[in-house]
Amino acid sequence: MKLRKDKPFIENPEPRSISEVLKDIHELVDVLRDKLKHKNNVVMDLRKEIDRLSEERDNLLIVNKSHKELNGKLQETINNFSRGVDRSIDDL
Repeated sequence: MKLRKDKPFIENPEPRSISEVLKDIHELVDVLRDKLKHKNNVVMDLRKEIDRLSEERDNLLIVNKSHKELNGKLQETINNFSRGVDRSIDDL
């Protein structure tokens, strides 16, 4: 691989000391760490909400199943009662 001799080395436009660069890096790391913590908290809150909604959905499914069973039993009781009340031709 050939190195291009016609292209000059790019120098830093504003020379800074290593301590300044390290300070900037540490500040950037702190900012990124705070952003990451915030995003992590958001994700954890969303997971908690998903778990809560999942549990609520499961409870609603159980209640719905129980209601269907009860409605079936009530309908059967109503049908039995209706048959008992119906009069036959002999009763007239």
